[in-house]
Amino acid sequence: MLHLTGRCNLECQHCYMEGGPARRERLPRDWVLETIAAMPAMGIGSLFLTGGEPLMYPRMEEVLEAAAGAEGVETTLSTNATLVKARQAAMLARHGVRAHVSIDGMAARHDAFRRREGAFAETERGVAALREAGVPLTIVTTISKANLHELDEIAAWAVAAGAERLLVQPLLNLGRGAEIAGEMLSSAELLQVVMKTSDLANRPGRPIKASIIGGSKRFFLAHPCAAYVCNGGGCHRGVSAEIKKIVVREDGWILPEATNLDHRYAIGRAGKAPLRDLVRDYFADGYDAFDRLCRVTYNEFVPDWPDPVLPWDQLLAERSRRPVPETVPPGADRGCGTRVAEALAV
Repeated sequence: MLHLTGRCNLECQHCYMEGGPARRERLPRDWVLETIAAMPAMGIGSLFLTGGEPLMYPRMEEVLEAAAGAEGVETTLSTNATLVKARQAAMLARHGVRAHVSIDGMAARHDAFRRREGAFAETERGVAALREAGVPLTIVTTISKANLHELDEIAAWAVAAGAERLLVQPLLNLGRGAEIAGEMLSSAELLQVVMKTSDLANRPGRPIKASIIGGSKRFFLAHPCAAYVCNGGGCHRGVSAEIKKIVVREDGWILPEATNLDHRYAIGRAGKAPLRDLVRDYFADGYDAFDRLCRVTYNEFVPDWPDPVLPWDQLLAERSRRPVPETVPPGADRGCGTRVAEALAV
């Protein structure tokens, strides 16, 4: 996940990385191109280009050309689509890029949430251009107390817009979202969202694939490797250390797994060395501390989490800002096999 720039033409209330018009950070283009070229050899099969607003990144087509030339890599652009015209849509289609477009309510709610009048209409025009160009489209919506009542309308809008998928993100207490943390869903409201999303996903004819962004508590209990490598050398997948997602923030910090992780656990800085070298060195000196953080966070939160959906990235980021014991507490080092029966009984 490359946060190409912190700059954005909107200033959304929930933005986990606090993007906006005043931000000027951006990743070095040469390093970005070098990193994309190295992805196949590193075993990376998915590339997310995001921001801020990635379409504000200079010479964006060079980045897309590099991604198109990376064998076996599927590229997704996360955008608010307000800057998408026919030319930008054709550029994405030409390079085989998928689009994730965020909508956070119908027009009035969306505009207020995005702090810009007319933002919904601009996004709607951008989505129409993407559909016309044949760009595969996913709609991502952040749901809070303020727009829960609009979820059905958002889903219907996504279907009419020609979206293949609808991803529902419960509001997280990250970045600018901390300012509206009081609007986070209650357990009962989250259950409503789970049921509505399930209904959409299982509707006869399934006009749209729908799912919730977040970890299933039941799955986490059965498979701790969703959070870390199960039990060192005892992992059922035969690995002793892994990073499932690499996040490169707009300020150059490279983080394992979670976008808002404390920099004490960073892999390194963009531009200081090739990504493959930074990751290699991290596994040799740095990964153990991150693995311990994951196990401690899992042990403290997962078993007693009250809801069926677990905001793992938020929990990991919050826990990373507090001291972590030097030794893993009892119960945090069990592999998958010892927890399957327990999880199935939940």
